[in-house]
Amino acid sequence: MQRSYYLWLIGLLGVASATLAADVLDAITRQQPGATKRFSSGLFDPESNHDAYHLAPGQRLTAAELEGSGEIQHIWFTVAGADRRWPRALVLRIFWDGSDVPSVETPIGDFFAAGHGMRANVTSTPIEVTSYGRALNSYWKMPFRSNARIELWNQSAARMTVYCQVDWLQRPALPPDTLYFHARYRQEFPVKPFSPYTVFEGNGEGQYVGTVLSSQNSFGVWFGESDDRFYIDGEAVPSLVGTGTEDYFTDAWNLRLFANPNAGVTICEPQSVDCRITAYRWHLRPPVLFRKSLKVDIERRSFIDDRDPQTGARRLHDFKHRPDFFSSVAFWYQKDIARPFCALPPLAERLNPELWIEVKDLADRLPCSPGLKPVVRSNRTCQNKTMLFVENDAVGAWLDVPFEIDVEAQYSLSVFQVLFREYGRWKVTLRGGSQTNLIEPVLDFYDPYVALKENWPESQVYSTVRETKLGVMRLKPGPYTLRFESVGHNPLSLVRKTGKPGFSLAMDAISLRRLPWDHMDRWLEDHLTAEARLDAERVRAARETVRQLEKAIADLAGARGALPRALDELRASRPDALLRLDPWGQPYQYAAPGLFNVEAFDVFSFRGNSRAPLDWIGNWQVPFRLEKAIEGETLEAMGARNGKAAVQAIAHRGVPPLSNGAHLFLRFNGPGDFITLALPDSIRPGLYAVVLSTVTSWDYAIVQWSLDGVDLGPPLNGHSPDTWRRVSIARQVRLDDRPHALKATVVGRDRQSTGFAASLDAILLAPVEDAR
Repeated sequence: MQRSYYLWLIGLLGVASATLAADVLDAITRQQPGATKRFSSGLFDPESNHDAYHLAPGQRLTAAELEGSGEIQHIWFTVAGADRRWPRALVLRIFWDGSDVPSVETPIGDFFAAGHGMRANVTSTPIEVTSYGRALNSYWKMPFRSNARIELWNQSAARMTVYCQVDWLQRPALPPDTLYFHARYRQEFPVKPFSPYTVFEGNGEGQYVGTVLSSQNSFGVWFGESDDRFYIDGEAVPSLVGTGTEDYFTDAWNLRLFANPNAGVTICEPQSVDCRITAYRWHLRPPVLFRKSLKVDIERRSFIDDRDPQTGARRLHDFKHRPDFFSSVAFWYQKDIARPFCALPPLAERLNPELWIEVKDLADRLPCSPGLKPVVRSNRTCQNKTMLFVENDAVGAWLDVPFEIDVEAQYSLSVFQVLFREYGRWKVTLRGGSQTNLIEPVLDFYDPYVALKENWPESQVYSTVRETKLGVMRLKPGPYTLRFESVGHNPLSLVRKTGKPGFSLAMDAISLRRLPWDHMDRWLEDHLTAEARLDAERVRAARETVRQLEKAIADLAGARGALPRALDELRASRPDALLRLDPWGQPYQYAAPGLFNVEAFDVFSFRGNSRAPLDWIGNWQVPFRLEKAIEGETLEAMGARNGKAAVQAIAHRGVPPLSNGAHLFLRFNGPGDFITLALPDSIRPGLYAVVLSTVTSWDYAIVQWSLDGVDLGPPLNGHSPDTWRRVSIARQVRLDDRPHALKATVVGRDRQSTGFAASLDAILLAPVEDAR
């Protein structure tokens, strides 16, 4: 029985090859040991409906305590309270086996895959959320050996009501290799300059199973060019490396709202300043296994835009570090109870300061045009189940909402609209600070979601509540007024009682969030200056290390009589400091014979981009040129059959790059075509080792190269999927004092090639000691 339970547990953790759903269905066909239990906030009181916990501000409450050996298999919560940001203000903590260290410590909303104190529906394998983000369900498997305690901590200034149920199986015993479930919240703001964001860092043995990442974006362009990196068991260079933020969350080409079993995006606002995004990724098939340690981080690099202070023109900066407000929850299983790798930040740091205008509380005091009468109406989808309603049947009616600002800053303005099939369109204007600004010319209160399945039937009765962001604005201290003015109706809006178009309005609240950054133009100017200074220092340090490595390699080769096969061979004679990672966190590279120094060796730094050889820092001249080589682009044709030559200068991304940044491009029609190139007259008679640097590409032919009628080895197949440089060590050739000719003859083409082209980057004639 214990063996069948162990196999079932492994399946649920995603280690088995079958799908999780299949594992669960398979498991329930066999009798399982133990007893089914439930702990809930309700009691068996047939005459009572008091089934909830009530948490005072600051109160910690043990929501459930389970005794014995077992496994939590389902947790359900629903929460109500005056604090609209309760998902960030209510903290979920879970303790295993009498430990005083919480293995789970995270705001409850972030645990259930919705950040920023917002709510969202979620449909995934371990997390399901419905009721517009209010019905929270966890299906994470949480085993414990003797005790489990679930604690709720109300860190807000308002009372909360929490309903909960915990379904678990009491077991006779757990397998000895059972792992403890963990989840921990982390955030970072202000950001550490020029550094990635750390999602998780831990020691021990276990498996990483999920990430919830939230970003509040500081610039109004795409934030997600950042790669995820997993450093397993102390790796200096990560063995798991991603290709971009949206790729990590299994999407592509930007992000959009979706919910899949293993990944999804629950919050995704349009790209703009203050764009808020939350995404989840469950590593269930497979989990990320670690034996000693694991570090998970993600870059904070992408695009940044700003305005030229002189012209006002928009400027776009590519792959720069960004100061976005990141927060996350890491999910993992571990052999022991892990010590926290970070502290839970206080609530004031987790949320933006926010001015809430509870318009329904002001209903009898709001200035409005004659004939309007703002009232409070019941609405189960709104906060406290009420809304502000303004019945209107004409264009031109208006309503003023006053508020006051205490701190000068950038504010993000949101209106929590109540959308309904009978409501109209309203213009929004901000008055204050000695000016009047049109914020939104047409704010439509008609409900376009009325036909969606997720809104049926509630939207038919109660309407749809939607947060609509109206932009970011700088406000100084003082009184302000938001004026809502009727400008028409949606063509589909219709009042059922009268059969006439609808012009009315309803709202839940208005919010002004104070953004955590200011004067981003100054930040960017300082950042670009600091980035240039940092890059210059890194380049200087890398060049010095390359110089020292070059000398150490030459010294070792002189002592041995042969070049080392790898840089590690230097450890016996040189300090390890020389063999550390380069300033960009990558190993220094070594090749013998070299691709740049074809007669010796290369030692170099990738400079953070292994696919940009023109920028590498190495023991060769810059711009790169094959030393003592004859450049192909300098040669003249002296004879040809259907062959034409042209010089091409290209920024070659191949490894290594073209010598002198150019090559001689040769165009042929078919087999048998050739071209003869005259070599310089300055070549002295003697024995030479010939090195050919040619180019391969998708339309290149198979070419026989010869010098003065002597074939330089077998024909070279010039086809490749992309454009690359290839260095070929040819045979030795004896040259006399007559003029010399290099000939390229087409002998065929690869079956995947689309043409009969060829090219010559350079030819190197290295004198060889004549033994005669």
